[in-house]
Amino acid sequence: MKTEFNAQLARLKELQDIDLRLHEINIKLELLPERIAAHEAAYNQVKTEMDAAKHELAEAEKSRRHEELELASTTEHAKLREAKLYAIKTTKEYQAALKEIAETKKINKEREDRILGLMEQIENLGKKITQLDGELADKESAYRKEDEALKAEEAELTKSMDDIESRRPKLVSEIDVKVVRNYDYVRQRYPDALVHVEKGVCQGCSMNIPPQLYNEMLRSIEFKNCPSCRRLIYVNSEDAANGRNAQEDK
Repeated sequence: MKTEFNAQLARLKELQDIDLRLHEINIKLELLPERIAAHEAAYNQVKTEMDAAKHELAEAEKSRRHEELELASTTEHAKLREAKLYAIKTTKEYQAALKEIAETKKINKEREDRILGLMEQIENLGKKITQLDGELADKESAYRKEDEALKAEEAELTKSMDDIESRRPKLVSEIDVKVVRNYDYVRQRYPDALVHVEKGVCQGCSMNIPPQLYNEMLRSIEFKNCPSCRRLIYVNSEDAANGRNAQEDK
């Protein structure tokens, strides 16, 4: 019985090694989309900023063209009004014309100031877009490379998982059905469903094992569950032998 238990234990340890490796691969696979998204977000952030700057530039250029057309029109109108001043016969009409010309010149001055402001804005936006263009190229290149690298990593992890999983069925078939069922049930909660007991302490949850249960485990006949965490527990061969010898000496 002891020999059979040790053989089952060896296979169960091997099965857990496989499952822990699969668990590790699954975690890495689950994190891949987040890693890809992080690099994509960095690229998209610069792209969004670039698109916003281009839109702002287009609007500024549109406003400048509108202001320049309006300035040309009102400037021409003011010149025509000035040319006709001397043809005005009444003082009232003359004063009204002077007021209109003054208002037009005031509006034109304000429009010229706006045009200068728009030209400065356009120049600054042009510089910003040039800077962002280089930054965007770098971000896009880094994103594309990282995306390819992560996809290659995903393919490699998936292949490793398939290779490892292919070893599982044969191993499971060599372990007692009840033991496998118990192991799989515990594994739904803990990746390390199988742990050893050292000096009477479960190495999974660090809780003491009742003396009576521990003495039963020393016989190495069947797997036990930790009363606290329900993991499958066992005593190492050397510890079991020492424990049995200690019991015989009493």
